Amino acid sequence: MHTNALHEALRQSAHAMNEGDGSAEGAIRLLAQFGYLQRGVPAEFGGAGGTLGDAVEAIADVARYCLTSGFVFWCQRVFAEYLVHSPNAVLRESLLPQVLSGDIAGATGLSNAMKHLAGLEPLRTRAVLDGDTLTLDGFLPWASNLRPGRFVLAVAAQVDENRALVAAVPAQAEGVQRGEDLSLLGLQSSQTATVTLKGVRLSRAWLLSDDAHAFLPILRPNFLLLQCGLGMGVARAALEQAHAGVHGAREVLSDRLETLCAREQALTQETRRLALSRVGSGKLLRRLFEVRIEWMRLAVETVHLELEATGGAGFLADSHTARRLREVAFLPVLTPSLTQLAMQLHHTPTQETRTPS
Repeated sequence: MHTNALHEALRQSAHAMNEGDGSAEGAIRLLAQFGYLQRGVPAEFGGAGGTLGDAVEAIADVARYCLTSGFVFWCQRVFAEYLVHSPNAVLRESLLPQVLSGDIAGATGLSNAMKHLAGLEPLRTRAVLDGDTLTLDGFLPWASNLRPGRFVLAVAAQVDENRALVAAVPAQAEGVQRGEDLSLLGLQSSQTATVTLKGVRLSRAWLLSDDAHAFLPILRPNFLLLQCGLGMGVARAALEQAHAGVHGAREVLSDRLETLCAREQALTQETRRLALSRVGSGKLLRRLFEVRIEWMRLAVETVHLELEATGGAGFLADSHTARRLREVAFLPVLTPSLTQLAMQLHHTPTQETRTPS
């Protein structure tokens, strides 16, 4: 199937997805049909192979036409990443085919875990291990891609003072309570809600890792890199639209447009370089934090330039420019937020080290 058909479908549904009248499940299944979910997933696990950079570009290609679809794509794809890196081969073999086909929704509840990894907050979920049984109690104030009755949620939980784990929690497990969809400024079809875990009992077969402190640092670079695709896609869409509007009296915007285009090209090259690197800690991790910040800021700046280049027509509620203005407001607060990343930069070592094989 030609990608032009996908792009047109994404464009046609973008307003509905942003305003809450779209279907996250429909978007995920469409992306699976076009092979987007499989990009960057190793072929031996049922993926299309390639690099993480291919997955970043795939997310950018979707976000360029619809950020809501791009965001639920990120949720689905990063859950696949958890399975790819999990030492639990049985769980991977069971769940990954369903995630890559879109039969189940992969929901990432690891925003709290990423903040915990940065020393910003404690884990909100507690776990008790008793033989082969795992019991979870906690509250997640925000999780997305929560397809009613058909999601699996990744959650990090504290076992004791020194130990934490990461589990995959199926929607149908007793004690899983999904809240109503949150009322958002945009991305309203992203199936974003609270999740409460009350005495959720699972077998150890649902563990993604029994050592969160070893597992999460491996995941964090890929988590952040895949998020870069969201800002990348929005920035490219806004720059394309701005190009179309910079003529006549608006040629005064040409220098700013040229500067932003140069930044987009430089960031694209740097993101590709990082995607091919083994980002562990130190200088490469610092640079990844910086690139993630730069993408989100660039997306915001380019959309505002798009509005100036488009003029009053861009302020009409049903315009693509107005939609992007509402969409892009999400990117600075996407966990880890720009403020949280800036805080982390103050505490990240500058001397480069690497994650062990």
